[in-house]
Amino acid sequence: MKLLIICLLLLFRLGTHASPFSDSLINELNSLIKNSPDYDKQKLAEITQLKALLYASQKEPDSIYAIHLKLYEAYKYFNYDSAFEYAKKLKNFSQYNKDGSLLVDAQVKFVFVMLSGGLFKEAIDSLSVISIKGIAANIAADYYSLKSRCYYDLADFDNDQFYSPTYNRLALAAIDSALVLYPKQSFDFSYLSGLKEFKQNKLEAALGRLRSLISSQKLSYHQTALATSMIGSIYNLQGNKDQARDYYIMASIADIKSSTKETLALLNLASARFKGGDIKIAALYVEKANSDATFYNARLRKVQIGAILPIIEGEMISTIQAQKRKLVIYLILLLVLVLVLAGLGFIIRNQVVKLKAIKQSLLEANQKQQQINAELLVANELKEQYNRQLKETNDQLVESNQVKERYNNQLQEINTRLSEANKIKEEYIGYYFNVDTSFIGRIGKLVKSVEKRLVERKWDEIRLILKSVDLKREKEELLKDFDKVFVRLFPNFVEQFNSLFNDEDKIILKEDQLLNTDLRIFALIRLGITESEKIAEILDYSINTIYAKKTKIRGKANIGKEELERKIMQITTLDLK
Repeated sequence: MKLLIICLLLLFRLGTHASPFSDSLINELNSLIKNSPDYDKQKLAEITQLKALLYASQKEPDSIYAIHLKLYEAYKYFNYDSAFEYAKKLKNFSQYNKDGSLLVDAQVKFVFVMLSGGLFKEAIDSLSVISIKGIAANIAADYYSLKSRCYYDLADFDNDQFYSPTYNRLALAAIDSALVLYPKQSFDFSYLSGLKEFKQNKLEAALGRLRSLISSQKLSYHQTALATSMIGSIYNLQGNKDQARDYYIMASIADIKSSTKETLALLNLASARFKGGDIKIAALYVEKANSDATFYNARLRKVQIGAILPIIEGEMISTIQAQKRKLVIYLILLLVLVLVLAGLGFIIRNQVVKLKAIKQSLLEANQKQQQINAELLVANELKEQYNRQLKETNDQLVESNQVKERYNNQLQEINTRLSEANKIKEEYIGYYFNVDTSFIGRIGKLVKSVEKRLVERKWDEIRLILKSVDLKREKEELLKDFDKVFVRLFPNFVEQFNSLFNDEDKIILKEDQLLNTDLRIFALIRLGITESEKIAEILDYSINTIYAKKTKIRGKANIGKEELERKIMQITTLDLK
């Protein structure tokens, strides 16, 4: 309700370039980002209740289908894998019951999940085989709406002069077909009409329609996010950065409150804040967007985030270096100020001595000897005071130099760690992209083979295909690939690791080994993975086994148990240039 009121108030201030609600919106968004796990807990609680109902309805097919449908709706913007699973269940149910309308509806939902996950080819292939002949108007409308989104996403992804125009024409035709079928008073009709005008560069018409949509209907959080995000994009194209920022913020707020993880609003907001020079806030927003995309497993969003994240990180490093230069300047100015103060103190002291000497010379003659003695006493005291001040000043200068030296050492260590972390990140990102690509390819072939035999009802062949999947071998290959990447990053790791042990306790690798299990445990620790539970999960061992191996190896170290992991973290032979 609060978000709707802000939206309506913003509509009455369209003639200005800045909004009085910016600060309150930004504060609300920053607070929501911190508390977003609370909204996710509410979403998970809702899902848990649905699963409990599902368990209680195991013997009622219609109830099972209805609950599966609700679970799909709960997961569709929250988690790709779960949404994909329940979309398959809906599809299987409709095929089993031979219900044509339900089958098309389930296929459309199935394609929606694939598209949200970034599987463009699979989504296009699946859409091409769906027949909507004789299907209810609302299902057909959803089909055309999804088709338009698919082609628009492809056009935006390619972003060229050869393929994109074709995809845009196909998307426009699909929108026209959907608009014929949707009721004119519905959200989908207004939203798609605004999207069509936006894509045709009719920006003012699109703005008017979307603002009317926000003010005339009671929208859900997700619907609010869709409408305000598009308004933000329109204002961004028009160069109205303040209005664009406010609407991106409103869209991001609505996404967090609805636990929507497959979203673009927060990334657009991060890009806008970055271009506006607010690097710290941009980093916060892009990290949240990256976390959501990873949680949902939205491939396209992760690619889009990957394009801006290194730029923001680079700017943050530049900012740190600029702050370092400023600190050096401040230290120099402080030193100059100390010297100036010391000089002023010396001048003032001399003036005081002169004044006292003049005053003493005016006294009576019989007091002259006492005056001379008093002046000598004062002079000696001032000398001692000056010597103490000089000593204190020297001590302060020494301490300042020590602080400066420690700061420079810390900065050098931070820069070295950042360079090393970037190198490790680049190597492992490349490695995991290759692994994901290979794995997805094999899984795709397996799925197609199984689907083909499912259609042909060749159950025995399906069993043979599934038995051919050797998970143990796949795990071993993944570990070997990990060894290759790690040894490429740390070519002297084994030698330096063995230097921490006596000759009889050093690890001797087999001819075909780069690392063994003991070395992998400490290789993961060197990469920053220190939790035994995580190491056990990666290496496919029990936590007790990992604890036992770590304890055994620590006991053999010739430098003491406590020093071993610190020495491991100091191993580095990376070429960081």
